[in-house]
Amino acid sequence: MDSNMTSNLLSSKFRPIIEIQTHQGPEAPSPIQYKSASNHHNAQELATRFLFECGAKLKTNPLTAAVAAQIYHRFLDAVNDSSYDPYMIAATALYIASKQQDEPVKIRDLINVVHRTLNRDPEVLDLSEEYWNYRDSIVQAELLTMRMINFKTINPDIHLYMLNYLKTLASWIPPAVWEKSPLVKLCWTLLQDFHHCKVVIQYEPQLVALAIIYYGLQLCGIMIPCTTEQDQLPWHEAFYKNAKKEEIWNIIEHLLALYEHDKDIKH
Repeated sequence: MDSNMTSNLLSSKFRPIIEIQTHQGPEAPSPIQYKSASNHHNAQELATRFLFECGAKLKTNPLTAAVAAQIYHRFLDAVNDSSYDPYMIAATALYIASKQQDEPVKIRDLINVVHRTLNRDPEVLDLSEEYWNYRDSIVQAELLTMRMINFKTINPDIHLYMLNYLKTLASWIPPAVWEKSPLVKLCWTLLQDFHHCKVVIQYEPQLVALAIIYYGLQLCGIMIPCTTEQDQLPWHEAFYKNAKKEEIWNIIEHLLALYEHDKDIKH
């Protein structure tokens, strides 16, 4: 790690993510009122939070939620019409992802979780007209969404690359350092958070995986043995030739901007 990058981490521009990760607040954050979004653009941004919250309540695998987020971003990237309900599309993306990841969610469970999360209502939705409207909307949105993503199966490639790279790095880094470090959990968290950002679908999965690891190493203060930033072939380019330092820092900038934006929303 060179001195310039170390100083960058300590600059005010890079502090929000560190503050968020180290802050131990005594009070749980109040639930987001998704229906209170000030405009459609804000609702589109909050929809990924809604998606992850619903996924957690349904106890889906984190990979399923990440795949759903990619489906959601791909849908928005493919359409120009802003009239679609972002929360319905997010719920539909979660429904599709659960099928693609071989842990299909029951549509009734999904509808109840969506309804209770949107309305902050503890009651289960009865088999009323509102329930059947939800059901019909999800069924129709499923076909529309699949058409918009060209009926492609979305795989959690970034996670797979990241875990493989981390497994290789585990044999490079001294065991005493590796075992005490929270690097793996930190990288997983950063990658899940990065799925809130639409640019996650714009970069190659290998590049995103290495950018997350690169930043995780810096946050943990871990250096790769026998390597320097001045090496003709840096360690990240040994893994993937297109993982140039400039591209890695572009992705990190997006991640930090995401946390900064999150901080603004909370205040």
